[in-house]
Amino acid sequence: MPLSPDIPQYAQDLMDFYSPPRQDARGVGIFYEQIQPGADLEKMARHHYQYFVGEQWDRHSDAWMRPWKLIYQRARDIDPCFVAEITAVATLAGEKHENLFSKFLKINTDDYVRAYTVLQTAFDSPEVEDFRVYTIGDGEVVEGLLAISHRRNGETVIFAFLDKKNSTHGL
Repeated sequence: MPLSPDIPQYAQDLMDFYSPPRQDARGVGIFYEQIQPGADLEKMARHHYQYFVGEQWDRHSDAWMRPWKLIYQRARDIDPCFVAEITAVATLAGEKHENLFSKFLKINTDDYVRAYTVLQTAFDSPEVEDFRVYTIGDGEVVEGLLAISHRRNGETVIFAFLDKKNSTHGL
């Protein structure tokens, strides 16, 4: 687990704006962890995904892993832009994910400036050396995306969101 209980300000701002870590498989969950160099990011992302799903994981872990798929990994030679990247990824993943993304990112609200600021600070820093997006859900009722950002110094942030399929109101 975390090497240090200290959460950097950018991660705290992200949690304050969206949501702290949660275990109810709905809405948004933000996670922070300081990890060792060379740690397996996919394994870490799955661990936090399992935590986000909570007790439902134990009853249906196979179903929760069925949609798990890496659908995007940032190339090292592009300029980072979380909002543009997640928009493109959500569009490629299908309309259902695009609707989820726009609802949960809060970029189309009165607070859009703050949304862009906390997202850019967390995910677009020059310190980010690995950024990935996975599809998540239970394969039937719930679907979403999980983005993981890993910095050179080991700081790692996960942004997960889940919602009922074809829902516009959340779980």
